[in-house]
Amino acid sequence: MNAGMDLSQLADDVLRHIDNREALIERLETLHRDASHARGNRVQRLLYGIHNASLAVVEAIEAWNVSKQEDWYRRRKIARHIESRAHESSNADDTCPYNVFLWNKESYLKKMIYDLDFVRDIPEAITLFGSERVFHRNPFLLPYCIDEVVVEVENSKRLPWKDVTLERVCNSSFLILLDEFHHKKGTGIVSMAAAKLFFPIINVQEFSALHGMTYPPAAAVVALCCAHLILNTVEADVINKLVFLTKAIMLKIFRHPLDDLVQKAKSFNPLVGVDRNLIKIVAPFVMHDKMKPELQHNVPEEINHLLTWLRALILRSIDQYDKASKLSSKAILELESEYQRHASQNKGCVFHSSNAAYPPHDDNKENARVNVSVQTDVCPGEIDNNATDSSDFFVAPTIGALENLLDGRRLSIVPQVPLPVEVTVNITEGSRIGVVNGTASAAAKLQQGDTIRIYDAHESSDWKLSSDLTISDEAIRFCLTEVYDHSRIIAQQKRSRANTLNRLCYPYKNVLASDVSSAGVTSIAANEDAFRHVASDMNQSKHSPLHIREARIWKLVPSDEDTRPQWRREYDNGDIPWLNEYAGCNKVDSHFRVSVRLELMEQDCRDWPYLMDDIQYIHRQRVHYFEHIPLRDVIDEAFHAVCRWHPKGPLVDNVKWAKLSRKMKFLSNVKNAQHEIDMAFVRHNRDRKLDQQRFHAIFEDIASIQHPSMPTTDALTNVVWSSIVMLPDVNAMMWRESKEMAIHEEARRVCAQSRLAAFTRKILQYVKFKDARKSAITIAKHVRRFFSRLFVAKILKAVKDDEEYQQRVKYAILLQQEWRRFYWRNRFLCHLERIRDERRKQILITRSKFKESKQRELASIVYRDVIRIDDIIAVVTIHLQDDTQLRDNTSMLLTVYVPTTKRTFRFKLAENDVRECLEKALSREGKLSWDEMLSERALRELPKRLVLRLVRNQPIFIFSRRHIVEKGILVDKRFVRADGEIFILSTFRSPHDFVFSTYQPSKRLHMRTKLTVPKLIEWIHDSGENHKNDSHISMLHPKRQPDLLEWLIKRVLIRRKPLADCMMILLQFEAEEERVLKLVVKVQAQWRRLKSFRRAKNETLQQYEKIFDRENQIYVYRNILTDQRQKDKPKLLGEDELEDPVDEWRKEEMYDATTGRAVHYYANYATGQSSWLSEEDAARLVQRKYRSKHESNLIGKKISFADVVKATQFINGARTKYEQDPTKLSNIVNFALLTHCLDLDFDAARPIYERAMKLSPNHPLISRVYAIFLLASRQSPQNVTFQTACQLLHDADVADRNQTMIQSAAEIYFRWAVLVDARNPLTLLNYALLHQCVYKNYDHSEKLYRAALALDPTNTHVVENYRLFNDERYPGGAYESCGPPYSVVRRSNVVEERLDWGEWRKMIDPLCPRKGFEVFWLNRFTKMTSFSEPDWNIVWENRLKRSRWIDGKTTAQSEFYDERTKTTFFYNSYTKQYTSSQSKK
Repeated sequence: MNAGMDLSQLADDVLRHIDNREALIERLETLHRDASHARGNRVQRLLYGIHNASLAVVEAIEAWNVSKQEDWYRRRKIARHIESRAHESSNADDTCPYNVFLWNKESYLKKMIYDLDFVRDIPEAITLFGSERVFHRNPFLLPYCIDEVVVEVENSKRLPWKDVTLERVCNSSFLILLDEFHHKKGTGIVSMAAAKLFFPIINVQEFSALHGMTYPPAAAVVALCCAHLILNTVEADVINKLVFLTKAIMLKIFRHPLDDLVQKAKSFNPLVGVDRNLIKIVAPFVMHDKMKPELQHNVPEEINHLLTWLRALILRSIDQYDKASKLSSKAILELESEYQRHASQNKGCVFHSSNAAYPPHDDNKENARVNVSVQTDVCPGEIDNNATDSSDFFVAPTIGALENLLDGRRLSIVPQVPLPVEVTVNITEGSRIGVVNGTASAAAKLQQGDTIRIYDAHESSDWKLSSDLTISDEAIRFCLTEVYDHSRIIAQQKRSRANTLNRLCYPYKNVLASDVSSAGVTSIAANEDAFRHVASDMNQSKHSPLHIREARIWKLVPSDEDTRPQWRREYDNGDIPWLNEYAGCNKVDSHFRVSVRLELMEQDCRDWPYLMDDIQYIHRQRVHYFEHIPLRDVIDEAFHAVCRWHPKGPLVDNVKWAKLSRKMKFLSNVKNAQHEIDMAFVRHNRDRKLDQQRFHAIFEDIASIQHPSMPTTDALTNVVWSSIVMLPDVNAMMWRESKEMAIHEEARRVCAQSRLAAFTRKILQYVKFKDARKSAITIAKHVRRFFSRLFVAKILKAVKDDEEYQQRVKYAILLQQEWRRFYWRNRFLCHLERIRDERRKQILITRSKFKESKQRELASIVYRDVIRIDDIIAVVTIHLQDDTQLRDNTSMLLTVYVPTTKRTFRFKLAENDVRECLEKALSREGKLSWDEMLSERALRELPKRLVLRLVRNQPIFIFSRRHIVEKGILVDKRFVRADGEIFILSTFRSPHDFVFSTYQPSKRLHMRTKLTVPKLIEWIHDSGENHKNDSHISMLHPKRQPDLLEWLIKRVLIRRKPLADCMMILLQFEAEEERVLKLVVKVQAQWRRLKSFRRAKNETLQQYEKIFDRENQIYVYRNILTDQRQKDKPKLLGEDELEDPVDEWRKEEMYDATTGRAVHYYANYATGQSSWLSEEDAARLVQRKYRSKHESNLIGKKISFADVVKATQFINGARTKYEQDPTKLSNIVNFALLTHCLDLDFDAARPIYERAMKLSPNHPLISRVYAIFLLASRQSPQNVTFQTACQLLHDADVADRNQTMIQSAAEIYFRWAVLVDARNPLTLLNYALLHQCVYKNYDHSEKLYRAALALDPTNTHVVENYRLFNDERYPGGAYESCGPPYSVVRRSNVVEERLDWGEWRKMIDPLCPRKGFEVFWLNRFTKMTSFSEPDWNIVWENRLKRSRWIDGKTTAQSEFYDERTKTTFFYNSYTKQYTSSQSKK
């Protein structure tokens, strides 16, 4: 029962993890469909969550499967065995079947393999992992798929998640692959728990006999020694110093205890990587031909299993190893010979090498081998280096070669190598015809009888050409001797895909190595010989031939004819992979101000199939940059690679150097090569180590020895490119660097191409722009001419109607003002009256509604009273609901209001409940009528049904529907008289209270009141009754009950109820509290009255505002809501007064009766003004007037119509006259001015001015306007141009001092150009130069300059002239003035200021361009400046004239007050001296 519950809980746990994972995947798909710009972090978090959820799902399924298997074994009472292999001989009924967790009728582990393939379409995921290919078969979202876990498990630097546990990833990957394997096989022979704990069988009892032998078999020594090293049961210092194995080292490791080895073997995980250096050390021994498990016949079965496990581990871990090295062959032969020599001492454990390694009938070979085995050296010729391994990871020999070997014959085989051809081929499986893609010259290398390989240089079969190539217009074709078969390549691809699973699941089984390679591949080749299945259903599959497109071709040539280096052979054979390192990367390379993405360059530089022909490739190829890598970088990388060899270190020792020299075969063509290599090491080592510099030196030494006739650099190049470039690390570095060089060179070419194209487009666009600009200028000129004519025509027409129009406008404005004033006043008054009427109607409607609701509420009240229940005063009101409210069968509503808590309790009473209560209370047997039920006597009984409860010290009233029965004991009953009538007073006592009940016989009425014990105690204590009595016993004591009753009965009051014709019973303290309550109610009424008055006053203050009446010159009060105005202050304000209005303009709204729309106006209630213009509109109007005045200050007085007509006629006539007679001087001058001032075409005006100067070089008008043109155009050299202009101006001033000749030209051309085009900086420049050079009005010139700079601050003509103007205004300049301009004053600082100086102050210019003129004087009132010190006598005289006399009329010292400077000074009439008041003090 417990096991069932555990299984159920585990299954629920699995489902919970699956739901969590599916929810995360759904969210990721939703986010992928959403085109959001800020989803990068969300995608990364979801990917990380899916990774963790996938691991949790696999681990949960594993726990569920283990529990299910344990339950299976327990129910069958079978002992649970966890073994490292599956026993084929065991009973199938004793093996637990493989369990699959189904989710939606499908194995969930199988679904996990492919349900995340859509992640390849998410850009953020590609950026994170670097490539879109890794997302196939990747359930854990790692940089490698599930099939590459064994290879990539040690490369933790590539993992994107920081907290990834490699052990969890390995275990989970293995479980998913195992599930896929069993799904394909259809049987479950290995349990889930056993699959996780694969380990080699090491039986201590079986190995103990071998462990104690003096001369053990070679297979046992190799197996146990290598197992100790792989499982890390040897001391760390031994492993760190271990470089290679010898017989002595192997025997020493063989003697290690077996206990640690057994424990490490049981906990070994096949998915955890092993040190590659150890693998390379043990590989030559384990993979030796004599260590094949099938050849070990006379050793224990566990040794065979251990060897099988070691061979599978090596094949899975590394790809390249020395299968038959000299050291391994020597050590194995020596161990084997010693074991055979002492076989008689080891009975039962004899190992015959002849039976194991060679055929049993060949005795002579056996003896020969044994004799050779005792030698110290092994002959290389006697070791079969080409022996083939029995596993499927080695290629089996061909059938013909095998038959020749069996017959004892030796063939003279010429080794051939594949050489790539610069073409590709299109071929169909089952056909002999192939179509060549490429040039005819490249295809001409293929001739009849050549042997070629298609699609793959290694796995492809050899095909022969039956004839020469057939070249036609359509294509180039060749014919094979046999039909093409692609099945071998496909079988090899399928076999490589199955290798990962085979290595993971069954690393110990020997059957898979042979069965898969023979039976499996054969069946695949047989079933898929010529066709491939393309349908999804095997029962309805259709077959179609396999078409191969763009397949590469290799031609087999003798190895002697192949002169390519080894690195080029690997590249041509396609063994150098291409890695997309810039996929999803945004890195760019910039050249010539152009940037290109390296990702695109990487795609362009991919390896081109036509590698042998430099003409056929377009983009840069990495193979062409392989030999361009600097030799120093190659040697440095080789040095670092050798340092990383085991054991790792920063330097290269003699062992590593010897290993490198043997591997690279240095000095192979030199006698005593080993001696030369050792001597080179001796010459260059330091402390038997080589650093990086000495490593370079020893290579140069080796190169000079190997190639003595060549220069050192060439010899070193030859050695490097023929040897160390094939080191794996160096080779990888060089291909990586060559790829980078190719990509960057391609980027440089692309950038240069883009820059050249851009430059060409720029030139073409510039030519088009110049043509378009010239056309636009011509069009604009004619357009301006046309518009100027239209403008003049409009002016002439407007002038004719000007006077009449002005008169009409004047009278129309007056009439409109009067009419608008009358009209808007009447509308405003009507609007006010309408608002008042609507307000009154609204107030009347609201009041009627309130009054109606109040009357309805008062009319429904049938009873109201104030009651007291347990010291709680409450107001009880009973409403009789009318017919409109009888929806819930309710006849009365009883409300209880508690003043202390301000809470109201409502009880809806049905007619039947009211009738029942009243009949019981009034002791009536028949039904009561509504008149009787609504009587005060009857309704007084309903409040008695109220029950008080205290909940959290808060009174809660409950209406009791049960009959009233007094609780307690009747302790007294007597007659009392009150108000002339007799009452029966009954007193009941209970443990909690006293109840006083009266009965009035005359009217048969009951009255009652209750007194609680706590209230009684408080009452007695407040009254001091205990102190009045001499008895020490309290009145509450049972012995004094009579006294207590008498005391209470005396204080029971029966009186008539105020404002009602009925009696009431109450106690004395209640009467007192009632009196206090009345006083409180009265005080509250007064307070509410005061509060209402204050509220009304505040509302009045908010509703009214004080405004100024401009007509009556008084303040009036305006109602904000109704806009009603009154002179008297509102009475509710009392003595308070409203604040004075704020001086601001406010936007108001007024109803227009004629249009029916609201009209806005603006009012200032502080001044009583109103306007239709807002403050912004008024400001714009003022600004417009100011700008108009500013333009008039710049341009001058407004031009008259006569001047306009004159200027227009003159300008048009100048152009026409010049066209008629271009040789006349006046025509030339006028046309030059027209081109210069109006057309602003300096290039066209220059030759015209030069012609005029040649005709009349001394004419004042021509000299002045040509000087202005020279300054405006800024011809080079500028200094010469400026001097020429100054000389021309000087000559013109001498000839025409009054400037009479230039007046008409200045008005017609210069000033008219400004009027026509005032927004052009060049027209302002010409006008500024006119005032600067002719009129000498420098201040006005500066204003014009600043206006031009405001329009275009980058115009070089204006900027240069303004700079020259400012530089020449200093003393000694061409435009010398008494002081600097006001623009300099703005940037200057005050240096000194005294009272004696008056309005003058000393200033300094920090940006002065000329030294010596930084300090100047400024009059702060007149803004006058001066470089020289003012004449103080004139300054004092001017101050004396404008000042007012204060004192000193009778003396010589008089005091004056200067209103401009707000200071006083003294004047001595005798000495004629002036002093300030401060100087006198």
